[in-house]
Amino acid sequence: IGFIDKLPRLISAQSYGCYPINRAIQENKDWEPMEENTIADSISVGVPRNADKALTAIRESNGIAVCVTDEEILAAQRLLGRTCGAAGVTGAAALKKACEEGLIEKDATVVSVVTGNGLKDVANAIKSAGEPLHIEPDLDLMVKGFAERGVTVE
Repeated sequence: IGFIDKLPRLISAQSYGCYPINRAIQENKDWEPMEENTIADSISVGVPRNADKALTAIRESNGIAVCVTDEEILAAQRLLGRTCGAAGVTGAAALKKACEEGLIEKDATVVSVVTGNGLKDVANAIKSAGEPLHIEPDLDLMVKGFAERGVTVE
């Protein structure tokens, strides 16, 4: 639609707990099914749908594959305000790691898609961000509760 004039370089972000697409990119081979074992259960797919199309798109864009640990995913969840689920923040965790490893130029323009709200995996959200606040449904009480915890509301 005219927003960009060239194919973007794609970054495949997957958890080390299940990374069949990334393994294929890193080893320059076809993908193979893989066991699923990560907290990011929404993206834990050992037999990805349209894997060949994903691999083609990544390879045609001269893309890269970045795997992250469950711990890096939880850290990204804390970094992004504790509102996203583990699967939704995996891309941000991979982006952070790619920058730290010099895989992305310092002056690059990057778009990271962050999805989810953490409500499907409450146990891991609590593990990452702590117990939720319980505040009666009153705006003044909410502002006071946030202020007591160092959260500013404007």
